[in-house]
Amino acid sequence: MEDHILLKRLLKREPDALEYIMERYQKLLWVIIEGILGKVGAAEDIEECLSDVFIRLWNKPNAFNPKKGSLKVFVCVMARSAALNKYKALAKTTSVELDDETVLPKDGDLFDFIYGKNLSRDIYSEICKMKEPDKEILIRRFFLDEKPSQIAGKILLSAKEVENRIYQGRIRLKNIFKEVEV
Repeated sequence: MEDHILLKRLLKREPDALEYIMERYQKLLWVIIEGILGKVGAAEDIEECLSDVFIRLWNKPNAFNPKKGSLKVFVCVMARSAALNKYKALAKTTSVELDDETVLPKDGDLFDFIYGKNLSRDIYSEICKMKEPDKEILIRRFFLDEKPSQIAGKILLSAKEVENRIYQGRIRLKNIFKEVEV
């Protein structure tokens, strides 16, 4: 079913539209949420976060704009955001044993890691201002962690073209954020 049709059905409050979305994306969103909450949360926390994503979509379906991207990317970003919020709440009350290999970046620079996490929303905002297909390519690469060859198959460009657009997008983002002082 096409995204704009699903949106119309959600706006009309048709429960089977939400059920369709839940069946289609539940496993993917579970993986995203578990990747963030796995160290601090239980399965119930992941389920709650997943439910929150679908409730939010049901309550505010007009937040999704098919012209700005696909429903899949939208719900993935919502899941990531909800999981990060839940992580912050759980981290306040839960002690977590840090594993440097999985939590910190390979070079072990904690400051860069935290700084990068704080910039992710700003980066997403700037990517959303870009034109298609660059916007979709960069969201798929940086937020959904898809490989250029996977992206190429989904948007009907060559892998080399996707790699070039990722490279150019990085340059644009670097120029936008070079003014940010540490």
